Amino acid sequence: MKMIELKSVPAVRGTPTGVSIPRGQTLLQIGAAGTVWRVQKGAFRLERPVGGGQTVVHLALSGDLVGVEALCAEPYACTVTALVDSIATPEPMVGEADLTSTLAAALLQQQRQSFDMAQMRLGTAPVRLGQLLRLLARAFGVPEGGLERKALPTLKDMAQIIDSTHETVCRELARALPPRARQAHAPSRAAWRGAITPLAPHC
Repeated sequence: MKMIELKSVPAVRGTPTGVSIPRGQTLLQIGAAGTVWRVQKGAFRLERPVGGGQTVVHLALSGDLVGVEALCAEPYACTVTALVDSIATPEPMVGEADLTSTLAAALLQQQRQSFDMAQMRLGTAPVRLGQLLRLLARAFGVPEGGLERKALPTLKDMAQIIDSTHETVCRELARALPPRARQAHAPSRAAWRGAITPLAPHC
């Protein structure tokens, strides 16, 4: 994986500066030491090695913490890579009150992330893909129908997350699109399908 060259940009949620992380670039490397980061915009995948490959264990969305192991003076337990173009900032730690508050937030966050990940491993491929698209809409802070194809993760990344194949994800994205002749006249027929109505896949 490619480690990023950190580039400071204006932060999104009131912090002085943020770091721009392009899609596919790694923010934190498993085993390294560092500080806690907060996702200001976008989404990251957290991966751990299993067998001969990498398994996605969580997704971190806007507002989430990553690298929380650093709160316990432990090395990073996961490799954290931008799933889409994202912004993150180091999380300031000043005193015991901040540490306690951040630990509590990290615990609640982990429970939510575990549930989100379980939802993306249950049901049929369209159901799993729909859950992923809802999370990505949350990451961008847009309605489910407001996602743009060019801003989405790669088909390969989406397939890995929902435990499917590149071809299946491409096919399900295509099936969710109404016929081109009707796109300008008919709204989306279901909430999660609306999330990908404007997203013509390039397989």
